[in-house]
Amino acid sequence: MSILNADIMHILINDLLSSNGGAPSALLTLASATRSFRDSCLPYLFSEVRWPHKLKADEESGLHFFPESLWPHIRHFRLEWFDEWTEPTRLKWGTMDKDGNYIPRDLVKFNSAITKMPKLSKVTLCCPFVIPRTLFQSLGLSRSLSAITFIDTPLQIGITSISPVTFKQISLTSVGQTLRIGDGPTDPRFSDIMYFMREWRRKYRSQASWRQIQETQASIAFVKTHAAYITHLELSGSLCSFGALSKIDWPSLKTFALTGNIPATQPYELPAHVQLFKVLARMDVLRDLRLLFAQSKAQEFHVLGHDDPPDPAHTAKLATLTDFAISNACKLDLPRWPIALSQAEVDRVLADVAASGCQLNHLRILVEDKLTPDVCWSITSNCPHLQTLEIERCGYHDGKSVSSWQEFLEALSGLSALRDLRICMQFPEYDDVDEFESWRIVRKDCAKALAMGLKLLGKVGFEYRKRAGTHRYQDAWLDFEISRSKGGAVELYQLPAMWYPFPEVWQPARLPF
Repeated sequence: MSILNADIMHILINDLLSSNGGAPSALLTLASATRSFRDSCLPYLFSEVRWPHKLKADEESGLHFFPESLWPHIRHFRLEWFDEWTEPTRLKWGTMDKDGNYIPRDLVKFNSAITKMPKLSKVTLCCPFVIPRTLFQSLGLSRSLSAITFIDTPLQIGITSISPVTFKQISLTSVGQTLRIGDGPTDPRFSDIMYFMREWRRKYRSQASWRQIQETQASIAFVKTHAAYITHLELSGSLCSFGALSKIDWPSLKTFALTGNIPATQPYELPAHVQLFKVLARMDVLRDLRLLFAQSKAQEFHVLGHDDPPDPAHTAKLATLTDFAISNACKLDLPRWPIALSQAEVDRVLADVAASGCQLNHLRILVEDKLTPDVCWSITSNCPHLQTLEIERCGYHDGKSVSSWQEFLEALSGLSALRDLRICMQFPEYDDVDEFESWRIVRKDCAKALAMGLKLLGKVGFEYRKRAGTHRYQDAWLDFEISRSKGGAVELYQLPAMWYPFPEVWQPARLPF
């Protein structure tokens, strides 16, 4: 009976998590019911944790750490230190050395716990100070750690002290690099002027020239140590060079993402695109390549160079990929530009898919024009086996639609297997801060109409323009889960906001802010 109860609890907890987009609120309620429920929920509630916490500290004992009874449940530990604690006028939980650098206290609490976290598989570090070598040495002693992420954290050669652990996933993001794609959601801290005015960050920028050399050397030395084992690598262009990466063998690397600035190319070096392919030539099993550079007026990145036709060896390497993403800072000299397609370009892409004989079941496409039923008809006729369809408009805005809901429904009705739909249909121009929430009501009514017409549809979402400040807007999605009764009645449940966390361009996750 105990085994059966454990199975039932596992199903119940997973269902609560999936229906709430990973939010812990429902699990907290369940955990408070009985001791047995609490014990079953703890591994899920504390699988990912963040430390330190502003309100969990006192002057006598310092920052409070998690009780030892919870350590066996922790799989992902996020060390996220608060910027304001490093300000000379608001100094907390640390001291300044003679050079004016912040030295944190209480990190020893995390250090001593690492080897007692048997399931710890990932650590994320977001710290406004140089990480002490002692913490790196403690991380190196973990027997389960396989992934590490640095965000907005200064790097030094001490990073190579993480040994003898070997990493399969590494992500290095430079200080001050805003993580954002297109018009999608932005972490609110990047919109706050105080984020850029913090004393430590201003000091960091004033030392940028020598720090970049130091951090690049440290980053390359670090990834080289683990190159034989890495399967997933994300690097800021400010922390690497193509020349250094091309001297390393990557026998296990399947996913390679470059973000931020384009790696600097010295006058005596080969063109940047040639150097990139010299790097890719050392990655025999690479399948997912993402060149997500930020736009720069001073520099463009021509993926295949200026040769016409392009080097056959370069195009042959791209042909081995199963997933390929580039930002609009990259110039890809191919017949079709793969971002924000016009209707004519959409038709050509879909015709190519149909001609290939591929029974496509998952399609995400970004369009530059207002969506019309004609585009939906084209998708339906060329990709009739679709189960997941997402049509996003780059720079969405509301306005009077020339087509009715029924016309879109008729155009999509041929997708008999469709289960998950996101669509950028236009709606009347309502403000998303309208207290009557007209923008939400009209989309919910449309969701119900689509759910009644598409019998297997389980989720439906609509794009809208979300206010993000007094003069700024961002593209966002309003998603609903569809519940069907035996009598055919349909109920809709709004889902938590989702996004594609940078640089993860393929799988959405729950919006954390």
